[in-house]
Parts: sequence; structure tokens; C-alpha cells
Amino acid sequence: MKVIIIGGRGTPTVIADQMTDAHDRFGMDIEVLGFALDDLSGGNSISGYPILCGIRELHEKYGKYDDVRYVYNLYRSDVIQERTNLLYSLNFPLQRFCNFIHPSVMLARSAQMGYGNILLANVVINSNVILGNFNTFNSGTLVGHDTVIGNNNFFAAQVCVGSNLKIGDMNFVGLNSSLKNFITLGNLNLVGMASNVTKSLENNLTVVGNPAKPFIKSSKS
Repeated sequence: MKVIIIGGRGTPTVIADQMTDAHDRFGMDIEVLGFALDDLSGGNSISGYPILCGIRELHEKYGKYDDVRYVYNLYRSDVIQERTNLLYSLNFPLQRFCNFIHPSVMLARSAQMGYGNILLANVVINSNVILGNFNTFNSGTLVGHDTVIGNNNFFAAQVCVGSNLKIGDMNFVGLNSSLKNFITLGNLNLVGMASNVTKSLENNLTVVGNPAKPFIKSSKS
């Protein structure tokens, strides 16, 4: 399988390197062709991978090749809804987006997932987990059994998601955070780094701390 990553610096580069690692160390049949990116201010390549084309021209240029698949990873915590809207505005066929599962991942045989999910090194997805589309799980993240996760969520490294959770769409969970068993997260929530979420969240909240509480910006006099 040949892969083009929609994105650039940051997590997209990490994904490219982990795909290369999967090929080089584990013999996985995968090759990173390069990136699709509109921003060429840093040159025509990123970390040795070429920028092949702009985002919107990707499918027109490469859609004719049956063995080419796409990865979407332009997520950023402050613009996750905008970047998700961009993804769906492309109208690329869902089937062209691959799931990447690094060979070191433990993926339970009873787990289910849609398209475009990214499971990086040493992720653990336990029994009866259901994943939607376009979720990113960075290295060392654990998802407990019987948890249901929607679409376009981003889990940074070493996140611990408990069992029997229900998580909606476009949530961003920061490094080393924990989500308690049997709670729910709605949509568009931001969980700050190293936070411990013990209660359910509705929508559009930023929470930080242990236990996690809503973050309120201090006003200047």
C-alpha cells in the first residue's frame, strides 16, 4: 500500500516516520509517497518526504491509482472543527482513507473501526471498542473495553481512556490525560495535558487539572 498524508509538520510527520518504521523493522507492506499540503513556506519537503501536491488536487492527481491511500491529519486543538470541516469539504471517497495500525499495537479482535483511523506505536485497543472514522491515537494510548468513540478525535501520547465510555466527535485529549470509566464526552471538548477527567462533559468545554475542571481565562483589569 502506498500512502499520501494530508498534513505536514508535527503529527503528520510522526505518522510518516512510524509508517516507515513499520516497513523497515517489521516488513509491513506500506510506503509513504509524501504529503499533500498547501503551505510551501518551508520548502518542497518535510523531514525528507516530498510535498507532492496541494490538498484539493490530491484525488484528481492520485485517485486513478488503485494502490494509493490517504491519511488526513491536519488536526490542531484550537482549530479542530475548522480542520474537520475542511476534510469533509474535500468529498474524497471514504474508502480511499486507510487505517494505519503500527505492528506494535494491541488491537482486540472484537474491536471495530471505520476509516481513516491512526493507531501509532504501542497503542492498546481493548475488547469490544468501537471506533468511528478519522481518529488519531498517539503512541502509548490505551482505550479500555466497551468504549465507543465517534469521529475526528485526537488523543495525544500516553492517554488512558477507561472502559465503557461514550465519546462523541472532534474532542482533543492532551498528553498523559486520563478519562474515568463510565463517563461521556460530547463534542468539541479540549482536555488539557495531564488532566484527570472524572465527570462527564457536554460540548465545547476546556478542562484542566486533577480532577479536571472548566478552564476560565483570567480577566485583565
